[in-house]
Amino acid sequence: MASWKEDLRVSRGSESLRDAIRAFAVHPGFSATVCYRWAVAARQHGRLGRLLSVLLWRRVVTSFGCFIQTSAKIGPGLHLPHATGIVIGDGVEIGRNVTIYQNVTVGRIDINTATYPRISDDVVIYAGAVIVGNVLVGASAVIAANAVVTRDVRAGATVGGAPARELSYRP
Repeated sequence: MASWKEDLRVSRGSESLRDAIRAFAVHPGFSATVCYRWAVAARQHGRLGRLLSVLLWRRVVTSFGCFIQTSAKIGPGLHLPHATGIVIGDGVEIGRNVTIYQNVTVGRIDINTATYPRISDDVVIYAGAVIVGNVLVGASAVIAANAVVTRDVRAGATVGGAPARELSYRP
């Protein structure tokens, strides 16, 4: 389970065990990420593992106000600078080194459509953004604060607004 080391490196600039313990104790975003990783790992280990997974998931929900489904696929290097009000749905796929700020929702567009967003590597999602439906957010894209993304975002683009539109592009 090396993902937590990459999460720590991205979040705190280190991979040492001492820094991991300190970060877990005082940085809610890192704690939420580690609990999510443990919950995902525990799900693989029978009935007791599934129970532990649910308990860890509930800790993330109650302690941090983050609703991150353990069935979501999140790559290493997740950074949650302000871990509160984050919702990540069942089928969401998130790449490596993604930063997600507070009050972000990533999920399906409505209850009858079970398609979820895919977020590529090195994406930054700012506060209050909503990404819903069958969309692909390209590598190194930036989602501005309070943007509502319902269409694909090309790699290197910065999008903002409701509905989101491209504001700038870095090839």
